[in-house]
Amino acid sequence: MKLWAKIIVLLCLFLGNCVSAEPFKVLVLPVDLFSVCDNYYCFPEVSEIIAEDVINNFNKRGKILAPNLYDVRKKFSEDPALKASAVNTLNRYKNKNSVDFTSTKAVAKAFDAKSVLLINSLVPQGKRSAWEVMEVSSVFEGINLYTLETNVVLTDNVNDVVMWSGKYKRTLGDNEARFWAVTSSHAASQLEKMKFYSRDIISKDIAQNITLRFYPKVTKPVVPKSVEKTEQTDFRPNPLGNTNVRLQDDNDYGEIHSETIFDF
Repeated sequence: MKLWAKIIVLLCLFLGNCVSAEPFKVLVLPVDLFSVCDNYYCFPEVSEIIAEDVINNFNKRGKILAPNLYDVRKKFSEDPALKASAVNTLNRYKNKNSVDFTSTKAVAKAFDAKSVLLINSLVPQGKRSAWEVMEVSSVFEGINLYTLETNVVLTDNVNDVVMWSGKYKRTLGDNEARFWAVTSSHAASQLEKMKFYSRDIISKDIAQNITLRFYPKVTKPVVPKSVEKTEQTDFRPNPLGNTNVRLQDDNDYGEIHSETIFDF
């Protein structure tokens, strides 16, 4: 009887913990959250594209919950003081690569989140956005080796510390170092390549590493499937079918410098 009593107690404790366990809440903020059509092509900034994909990864798995960017913007629009704190947080990280924990804590509290994920993606040469570089390259038809650098940081706003940070780099352009959009179809093709890079590569790695911070024992690493070689040297499928545009090699996933647990 004593053994059965122990088993029942253990089961009650286990089930109780399972029922009471709540997903962690993380507020994802791209530094360009408040930028509206800020480039010639009116494309969303890369930091925003990556943020959306990271949020989708979180909510799809259910272990971490993150509000979508539409709801985040709406809440900020209803509270000017809160928006001012958010602007201060984003500008501080974008311009100085540092975290203002006072402002970040206020923003996190408004969304009932204990952690904030900041995402900044830019071209270090001149500190410009990818689309601005593409516009400049298209005008002057020059060949320059541009690099897209993405920095992310996960904060613990209870203890005011950085839980995890990562840096990702990849070269922009095709095999001839051209990153331009002479026509609208070229521009749309560049956008699709960037979306692929965000959705299938960088956002998965970011979401996985953050999930491992909260669930280190139960999360299994996701190894991206290799992309089969084709006759073209396209980095990724060209949805517009323009065979004259040569993209990057299939094995060029970009360079990762971060505290990642699983590299690919």
